[in-house]
Parts: sequence; structure tokens; C-alpha cells
Amino acid sequence: MKTFMLSFLLMLAICGGTFAQQQSKQDPCERAEQTGVTLDMVNCSSKKLAEADASLNKTYRELIAKLGDKKWELDLRTAQQAWIKYRDANCGFLSGLSGGGSSSTFEYNFCLADMTTARTKELRETIDEIKQRAGY
Repeated sequence: MKTFMLSFLLMLAICGGTFAQQQSKQDPCERAEQTGVTLDMVNCSSKKLAEADASLNKTYRELIAKLGDKKWELDLRTAQQAWIKYRDANCGFLSGLSGGGSSSTFEYNFCLADMTTARTKELRETIDEIKQRAGY
């Protein structure tokens, strides 16, 4: 009986470890969709925000390079700083409407990601307009 229990516990530990490895390799948003667990939602929202931030930063740098005028660069930086303050305050307000519960973190992150994606689109349209004016 002891041998059986030890074998069973060993098998359980091996299978549990394999399951945990599979869970950690799974996309956090797929996992969040499957489980609906708050931690998975936070991980997904963090991933979405990181992706949106990376895209915005790339587009912003591209726009700065296209402007070619120090005054326009300064104007864009000023606008971007004001937009970041607005985005953060707006998402703080909207996520606060949830009552400060456990969902407020992922609601805040998803809001930031959505607004960041929209801002990236705005900057991309500005780049396209500059290219069009320059005859690209």
C-alpha cells in the first residue's frame, strides 16, 4: 500500500508540474478567456498594454523622424505629454467606477491599452498625411 501511495503521489507531482508548465506557456489572454480568473485578466491586460505601448513608441519615433522641424517636434512632445496625463486620468476615473474592486486593475490596463491604440492610429494618420504632402 505504501508503494502504491508513493507511486501515486509521484505521478501526481509529475502531472501537476507538466500542467503548470503548459499553463505558463499559454497566452495570458487565452487563459483569461478560458478561466475568467482575475489574475489571468490582469496578466492579459498587462500584455495588451505592453503591446500597445510598444506600437505607440515605435509610431511616435517614426513621426518625430518625419517632422524635420524642431518646433513641430516640441509641439508634438507637448501634445503627447498632455495626452498621457489625460489618458491616465481618464482611465483612472473609468476604472474607479467599478468601486475599486479586484477588477479595477485590469479595467485600468485595458482602458490604457485601448486609448493607446487609438492614439497610435492618430499618429499613424499624421505620418500618412505627411507622406502624402511630400509626394511619397
